[in-house]
Amino acid sequence: MTAALAPFRSILVPLDGSPLAEQALPLAADLARRTGGKLKLVLVHRLPPPPIDPVGTKVFTSIELATRKAERAYLRGVQTRLREGGVPLTAPVTLRGSAGPALARYVQELGIDLVIMATHGRGGIRRAWLGSVADYLIRHLRIPVLAVRPAEDESVAGGPSRASQILVPLDGSDLAEAALEPAAALARAWGHELTLMQVVSPVQLAIDAAVPFPSAYDQELTEMWRKQAQDYLADVAERLRGEGLRATGVAIVGWNTVTSLLEVARPDKVALVVLATHGHGGLRRIALGSVADKLVRGAEVPVLVCRPARPGKPRQRSLAQSRSRGHRAAQEVGR
Repeated sequence: MTAALAPFRSILVPLDGSPLAEQALPLAADLARRTGGKLKLVLVHRLPPPPIDPVGTKVFTSIELATRKAERAYLRGVQTRLREGGVPLTAPVTLRGSAGPALARYVQELGIDLVIMATHGRGGIRRAWLGSVADYLIRHLRIPVLAVRPAEDESVAGGPSRASQILVPLDGSDLAEAALEPAAALARAWGHELTLMQVVSPVQLAIDAAVPFPSAYDQELTEMWRKQAQDYLADVAERLRGEGLRATGVAIVGWNTVTSLLEVARPDKVALVVLATHGHGGLRRIALGSVADKLVRGAEVPVLVCRPARPGKPRQRSLAQSRSRGHRAAQEVGR
């Protein structure tokens, strides 16, 4: 991992004119001020296809012009409010087309470094648009996407958390460790401590196949794997401390990785979660991909999801990966 002093030079915040989407602004503004990056506000212009009859087309054109005028006024108003707060900004932009693909193209063309946006979390249909856009960007962008869970009261926009920890789930793989660089950059910006965590699944004892849930596990063997995971995290934390960061590592035992992480990611202690994902869909969307999905939807704190910049080169399996493979094998034997 290489340290970067100003990794987020350009921060994009997608808006849709709603208080919900604007709840990403306080966090984005604070990060821009701290890193010297510039905030770019983007709104995707969305209208249904125009009618084919002349009368309907005329009415549709009038509505579209009025909508565009209102969108420009809205963006100028948000920009003025942020500028008065000392936030560095570039000119706001209105895009056309389907929101996800339009934003993804724009990010690639301009070389944006980070996207910060509100997502629906556990909300219903009212929040579906932002949720689907966040999901699309997480799957397709090669830059980090920071998903902010909005408050139930959409008129309340929360600022940066007072918590002091950044939680980074690791599993010993190169993919998971891709989260360390953006996590370190955020830790430097906010002065937070990095908490590295690995959830070790209990090694199950042989049980009746008719029992649909785990009921017992081998404590001695499970503790052995937990200690090995702890050694791995200690090594990574030491490396981070050598780069001037505050970092600790802890391996815990848990039947369900996501549930265990959500129990730790309490807003009073954890400011945000940072993890890596491969971002693929379908059958290829496994392991960290599914963990990222569930954390974005279930965490009460912001979740930053990143994808490796490019596929890693094959290399000799790390000790931690060997331990992980051995752990899975032991679980199979236990069954």
